[in-house]
Amino acid sequence: MRLHWVGPSGSGQRKTVWWVRATLGALGLAALGYALFGFLANVPPVQLIGVVAWLAVALLVHDGVLVPLTTLAGGGLSRLTYGLGPGLQGVVRGALLVGALVTLVAAPLIRAQQVLEPSGPGSGANGTVLQGDYALALGVFWLVLVAAAAVVVAAVGLFGRRSKVSAVPKSERPGPERSG
Repeated sequence: MRLHWVGPSGSGQRKTVWWVRATLGALGLAALGYALFGFLANVPPVQLIGVVAWLAVALLVHDGVLVPLTTLAGGGLSRLTYGLGPGLQGVVRGALLVGALVTLVAAPLIRAQQVLEPSGPGSGANGTVLQGDYALALGVFWLVLVAAAAVVVAAVGLFGRRSKVSAVPKSERPGPERSG
């Protein structure tokens, strides 16, 4: 099934769309070729082996660890949010996605703080490198995120319930039978 964005397409419009797509595709391939040439010209062959190994490990970690974990989490989340509508499930999923991304950014900072700032006198730690308590900030962020998502889910659920009740005419609302 084709979706028409502007309206029914004539043969002239089809040719224009084809040419625009072909031009954009050619420009994309040219940019990719330029980047690949620049990469191969500027990276020594010894480092190419390391890059290929890193890409292979990244592919294995993505397909072997991240995809199964996110699939399981999505299935569990579907069971957990079974009573919610699709919009509210989207709010919960969006909150978890934002939380996961912020955690992904904060995790290296927390780890670096543990490694680079040993405690004790004469440790030589540089207190200006990683200022702040990142673990505490991440915990507070998660608490605020969970609270905000819960408020949105509760407000949308309450508003949606009220709007459904008020949308039904009074004569059609369920209740005791009226004699008349």
